Amino acid sequence: ILVIENDLEKPLIFIDGKESTEEELKDFKPSSISKMEVLKGKAAIKKYGNKGKNGVIQITTKKKNN
Repeated sequence: ILVIENDLEKPLIFIDGKESTEEELKDFKPSSISKMEVLKGKAAIKKYGNKGKNGVIQITTKKKNN
């Protein structure tokens, strides 16, 4: 198996509409996810331009009641 650890091939990550890092995603608690969507190929490029060419992970968190 060939594993490529290249930042140029990693997907974009968005949490609540804000571009995030892989580190932020690693520290993220899965129980706080309300919705997660993965965009690939033409759909990702259509929405995010060339930055989305490697795919996009979009996460929406559960809203906290204050």
